[in-house]
Amino acid sequence: MDGINKNLMSETDIVKLIEKKDYLGAEKELNKIIKFKKDNHHTYFLLANIYALLNNSQKAAEQLKKSLNLNSDNKIAHYNLGVMLHQLGQLDEAQKSYKNALKIDPEYLHANLALALNFEKQNNLKEAKNFFLKTLSINKDFILGNKMYGKFLMKNGEITQGQYHDYKSSGIIRFKEKLNKNTKIKRLNISHDTNFIGCWNINNDDLCKGIIRLFEDRKDLHKIGESSLGKDEKVKKSTDITLDPRNILNEGFEDIKSYIDCLNECFQDYKNQWPFLKENINNLDIPSFNLQKYEIGGHFNMMHCERSNIHSMHRVFAWMTYLNDVEDGGETYFEHFNLRIKPSIGKTLIWPAEWTHAHRGEILNKGYKYIITGWMHFPFSFKFDNN
Repeated sequence: MDGINKNLMSETDIVKLIEKKDYLGAEKELNKIIKFKKDNHHTYFLLANIYALLNNSQKAAEQLKKSLNLNSDNKIAHYNLGVMLHQLGQLDEAQKSYKNALKIDPEYLHANLALALNFEKQNNLKEAKNFFLKTLSINKDFILGNKMYGKFLMKNGEITQGQYHDYKSSGIIRFKEKLNKNTKIKRLNISHDTNFIGCWNINNDDLCKGIIRLFEDRKDLHKIGESSLGKDEKVKKSTDITLDPRNILNEGFEDIKSYIDCLNECFQDYKNQWPFLKENINNLDIPSFNLQKYEIGGHFNMMHCERSNIHSMHRVFAWMTYLNDVEDGGETYFEHFNLRIKPSIGKTLIWPAEWTHAHRGEILNKGYKYIITGWMHFPFSFKFDNN
């Protein structure tokens, strides 16, 4: 830099500030540079990214427009401008920006997906589907593309194809009948009545505590718990992490993989209790599943079951393991059997997904309650990479 601005920070050092999440510091330094040099499109582009990270879509859009006025060949700037305009509710303008990105690069994956979502938002389902298909023609294994297309298809009544794309994005766990003999599960009796609710203790407190540590360490994955009705604390009040089967292949998820071995052994024992299952239901798959934390006042207090509409018709069983002891409240209540199950560390349940086993998670009165839970469904007639 010349003498008048030699004390300005370099863009390389500003990028380091961004990597350290010192967004305000980076914003200050970039604005200093702009005072001395107003014709550098990349400076405006960086500043736009800062405002996007600070959730200021309006300012981000303004800086992207300045950047594009200086250099209209930046496809990423066009795409980012589209994202900001979409967030501001300016859907037509966002669409123009995405199309500008595609003029530069027709195979730009994220711009094609963004246009699909833009058309869907505007209820132009034909064009939305065209751009979903274009996206997946560029990369058939694009995880986000498969996930969003799956949701689009299911919402519009194409259930089987929708589930194919949804599960292609998340992966599945397929149980095998060969067991890991290192597990130490013990069958428990929770009722003298026949209710088809299987119960075990996996007898591995360290494993349960490890899963709780994973939950607490990965706050970046936390989200507000929701039911099929959406987010409503009157229905469900919890903090959740959703794990795709693909996640557990990654480093840091070893406890989840060990837990799945325990759950598999519980399921094989469940089949042994009911010979009909052993003869007629050999293989079931597990899609994405949840880790959940309930604090005082937390609950899933709506009576519900796991198979209740055409979208969930493939589900066969639900499963859950309590990861800690609960002193007061937080029981799982199966209404049709008038059965309350008290949470305790390692206690694992498997039960039919049908309306007969409608249940709720009662209000927690003291401490915390952690669970890991999901469902098992019939296999689809397609294969996934992580079977």
